[in-house]
Amino acid sequence: MRINPILKKDLKTKLRGWRTMVLLCCYILLLSAILFLYFAGNNMLVPYSSTAYSPRMAVDAYNLLIVFQFALLFLAVPAITATSITSERERQTLDLMLVTKTSSVRIVFGKVMVSIAHTMLLLIASMPVLGVVFFFGGVNFADIAKLLLFYVITSFFVASCGVFCSTLFKRNIVAIITTYILLGIITFGPFIVLLISVYVKELVLRNVGFNPTYGDFLKPLFPSSIFGFTSFYYSGSSMYGYGYSLWGSVCQEIESQIARETGILRFFKPWIVNSVFNIVGSILLILLSAAKLNPVRRKK
Repeated sequence: MRINPILKKDLKTKLRGWRTMVLLCCYILLLSAILFLYFAGNNMLVPYSSTAYSPRMAVDAYNLLIVFQFALLFLAVPAITATSITSERERQTLDLMLVTKTSSVRIVFGKVMVSIAHTMLLLIASMPVLGVVFFFGGVNFADIAKLLLFYVITSFFVASCGVFCSTLFKRNIVAIITTYILLGIITFGPFIVLLISVYVKELVLRNVGFNPTYGDFLKPLFPSSIFGFTSFYYSGSSMYGYGYSLWGSVCQEIESQIARETGILRFFKPWIVNSVFNIVGSILLILLSAAKLNPVRRKK
């Protein structure tokens, strides 16, 4: 099996040093510290406490960890991929890559896979920390497996956005800022569209009354990865804290809309719909990046 040459080269140069190991250790220690402080703050480490070993608190801790990982994914991956092509330009090695037999599509795809490989390394290494909730119940292996798959697909889309912006601009800082703006529009823009559409429909149907359905949520929100993430957040896990926060209320509303759905839309969970969009969007962005990077087409 032939490995992408760009992926092979970058993995050898980046994983050979000590920085990757230090980053991995710091990441695991940070997640462990968050979990320990949460358990300690809720008296779950006290042997004779009335709230010790509470499954509900364990699920809340699981919510806290996956939200932290999800936010880190959107903060770290763009910073890595948005400089993938621009850094090659600054080091004057991009032309050397383009004159080889490696096509522009394989170059772009290799850069995307490098960032996914780093993300996967961090996510897989963090699985034992997330697995602590198995001792308390409430979360099963299938939930974590689906969450890991969703993380990979989301990382693929985020990395594709970063590489696309990196091919459009020549400076690192411009590419990074543009990537964050683009991801911000795709992630939070659909919620603004939803609020506007609900407000307009309430004005139009003021006398009749407007009751939104799951389809009304699905149509504007499917591009947002936050909407897809609602499938993994346990919204009603406790009577306080994260369970009934603003974000928990949004997740609970979407879950209730899915439960009331009787048509085919009940099978289209938020994470499935958003994953399809991310896969299609990633393929289009990779092809556009390759077309922009291709020196023959660029001259034409």
